[in-house]
Amino acid sequence: MVEQKIPRGKLSEAWQQFAHTGQVDRSYVRSDVADSWQRCYRRGLRPNAPKGSFKLSSAQLARIRAANADFIEAALPFMRFLQSAVRGTGFILVLTNADGVLLDVFGDEDILRMARDNNYVAGSSRAEEEVGTNSIGLCLVEKKPMQVTGPEHYNERHHDWTCSSAPVFSPEGSLLGAITLSGKSSSAHLHTLGMVISAAEAIENKLKQRKADKEKSNYETLLESLLGSISEAVIAVNHKGVVTHANQAACRMAGFSSSKVLGKSIDLVFPGQPLLMEMALNGKDYGNVEVGVDSSQGRNYLILRPFMIREDEKHYGFFLVMSERSRFFNELRKVSGHNARFTFEDIKGGSPEFLRQIKLAKIAAGADSRVLIMGETGTGKELFAQAIHNASERSQGPFVAINCAAIPRELIESEILGYKEGAFTGARKGGQVGKLELADGGTIFLDEVGEMPLDAQTKFLRVLQDGMITRLGDNRPLKVDVRVIAATNEDLVERVASKGFRQDLYFRLSVVELNIPPLRGRLEDLPLLVEHVLGRVSYKLGARQLGISPEALEVLNRYQWPGNVRELGNILEMAAIVCDDREIKVEHLPQRIFRPGLAARVAETVQPMKQMEAEVLKNALAECDGNVAKVARSLGLSRSTIYRRMKEMGIGKSVSFD
Repeated sequence: MVEQKIPRGKLSEAWQQFAHTGQVDRSYVRSDVADSWQRCYRRGLRPNAPKGSFKLSSAQLARIRAANADFIEAALPFMRFLQSAVRGTGFILVLTNADGVLLDVFGDEDILRMARDNNYVAGSSRAEEEVGTNSIGLCLVEKKPMQVTGPEHYNERHHDWTCSSAPVFSPEGSLLGAITLSGKSSSAHLHTLGMVISAAEAIENKLKQRKADKEKSNYETLLESLLGSISEAVIAVNHKGVVTHANQAACRMAGFSSSKVLGKSIDLVFPGQPLLMEMALNGKDYGNVEVGVDSSQGRNYLILRPFMIREDEKHYGFFLVMSERSRFFNELRKVSGHNARFTFEDIKGGSPEFLRQIKLAKIAAGADSRVLIMGETGTGKELFAQAIHNASERSQGPFVAINCAAIPRELIESEILGYKEGAFTGARKGGQVGKLELADGGTIFLDEVGEMPLDAQTKFLRVLQDGMITRLGDNRPLKVDVRVIAATNEDLVERVASKGFRQDLYFRLSVVELNIPPLRGRLEDLPLLVEHVLGRVSYKLGARQLGISPEALEVLNRYQWPGNVRELGNILEMAAIVCDDREIKVEHLPQRIFRPGLAARVAETVQPMKQMEAEVLKNALAECDGNVAKVARSLGLSRSTIYRRMKEMGIGKSVSFD
């Protein structure tokens, strides 16, 4: 089971707390790492110690390498093989002995320079007692695969690194050392841990194989051993486009036998995908390829990920790592940022109307209905959307946000639905996955949905009706399971009336309506919001808790806040930067908030629309003799919406409930 990923910010906070107090917050630090931190602390290692100086002399390193000659010889072909697979990705490959001494280091020169700056070179040590918590030392202590990323490292110098290590054991079961992939922490991915685990298993199998028959050392045998040792489905293709190897996992996934594909051209194995042959012949990586294969259970869709094999600028072919489409997208979401960070705990406010909207949002989170969030710019509509997602049964699924106003109108359909290769001029090779596919099993958040073009609205309506999407340029529909949360700062009823938004789409989206009040409508929340924002700003600026003078708070209280909570955050951050005594005073506030005319002009743009809406509602009530049910039907709104807007507009006409 994969451990739940802890946000890097929380890990950083936990590390900072530990560095200052020696106390570990185990709610954010996994137990293996926490135990290692405490061992290092007891040994007297400093979390901010400078670069280590431990390095063996050439003679000492030569003696250790000689003592590990069989291990190194067995590992070297796999090391070189993996080196070709990760070349250009910013990762280095390291082999260490059982004591944590680096025996060999492979990688591109730019990442090797970064490694040398941290004394991460052959002859140095990555034992836990020397440099603190790291994947190599922890792997050797725990005798199991370990991945250590960023702030999980004990020493602050190593926080820019992510390292994945797997132990290697002799045929007799003794620990020989470890194999490690290391790179920048921004490149952290579970796939790297899987690669070193597979390589470690391959080395162990090779050692067993050599014990039985030391003659099997040619390239074909090594390759076959590696592919047979890994759990992933892999096909090997040479530079002529001919399939040379297919492991059992690949045969099971694709539904063919190795005897039927070995020696065949790759474009015959997967017909209709000329891109695969192009990659084989010219040695260029065009990215992932989606293919359909038929089996006894029906048609299955696979994603083929190419790993090019090059040595000294010569191209030898590539490996195709196969994944089922759904599994591939799940892996992609983990590293693509398609997740929701905020919960209802992050929503601050206590005004009655605001609390009512929070309560309604929590109720909506418990259902799987579509939600339409309305409110002015800066009121926190996406905050509500993320909180709803994280409180729902889809919380473990992706949260994919798309701003309909930020994408050119002619591209929004391809962004939402995706497209097939060659769908239009400029379409990328291999096509592109749409946001709806990425959101499968989770939530898609359509911000500024009122800006969606009418033709895109029509296609999106079909998705809501039957849950099927068709990429542009394709005729093959795909089933998706997505919850839709939309947001707008416009009056969609008015847009419907002016034919700028489809009425049927509005009804589909507005199963649950939330109306987030503007900040000027809940100024009683201002002190709480100021305190919350200043806490966040203090942490961001690396300063102690900021305060605000009563006079400055009074100025903020008199301002009309056309930009709402977002504007409040910007103003307080600017004031925090310019203030020098940790207290924000009146003179630190921007001049624009002292200009009442600005707020008045903003209010003028809002007031006529409110007056017009009130007039329409009054006329409808009069025509329907105060019958709210009839008014709701005539205006295409729910009765609860009619009641709410009557209250907001102060309309007290006698009404009936039938």
